[in-house]
Amino acid sequence: MTPLFEFSNVWFQYDGLSDCALCGLTVAIPRGEKIAVLGRNGAGKSTFFLHCNGLLRPQRGEIRFRDEALSYTRTDLRQMRRQVGIVFQNPDDQLFSASVRQDISFGPLNLGLSLADTARRVRQAAELCGVSHLLDRPTHALSGGEKARVAMAGVLAMEPSVLLADELMSAIDPWARLDIFEIFQALHNRGTTVLLATHDLSVVRYWATHVIVLQKGKIAFSGTPAQLLGNQSVLETTELSKIWWNVEMTMEKRT
Repeated sequence: MTPLFEFSNVWFQYDGLSDCALCGLTVAIPRGEKIAVLGRNGAGKSTFFLHCNGLLRPQRGEIRFRDEALSYTRTDLRQMRRQVGIVFQNPDDQLFSASVRQDISFGPLNLGLSLADTARRVRQAAELCGVSHLLDRPTHALSGGEKARVAMAGVLAMEPSVLLADELMSAIDPWARLDIFEIFQALHNRGTTVLLATHDLSVVRYWATHVIVLQKGKIAFSGTPAQLLGNQSVLETTELSKIWWNVEMTMEKRT
């Protein structure tokens, strides 16, 4: 099967920084999977995601989406972002309208959809994300978990085939995390590819069907959870062995 994305020798460096954020990154991303993207802070996870939907453009190398090279014209980027949605680590960076309904409506209206079609998409996205009862609430009055679900509803109202979630779990409580994973599962059941940037190896063991590990802007590993957890060399090289030991100890104590 043709990969969803193909990154070939992609380089990117932010202005004013001496180190590259992506340093010849090469990887194929499979379709229809639940993908955990791991790596320490600064490994390149967010930069990788921002390249996936064209918010950043490679300075060298090529990115292909569904076997076609990404085009960075305004029209093509608009089409791309209909298909590839991103939820940022901090929902406050994504919520800017006065009410939840207005915020979720923004994307569909920006696509030029009618008011009736927009209302339908808002209703469906809100129901999927469990925020239907919040539609008339001010966005500033939401809890952290509610903001995360509303931010996701705003992206899902665009009906993307790919969802990128950039460390979405870092600022929400365990109950809200469970809600988010239920949404991910519902999306996966529909055929949506979900990529979640995370530091949590329990996500690899109990949720992911594919894993990508970044280290210093390069791909250190891409494969199944079992292949990663059985590869002591990669775990040690990427220092994932340190946090994997903590996961194993925690699970042993629970049992």
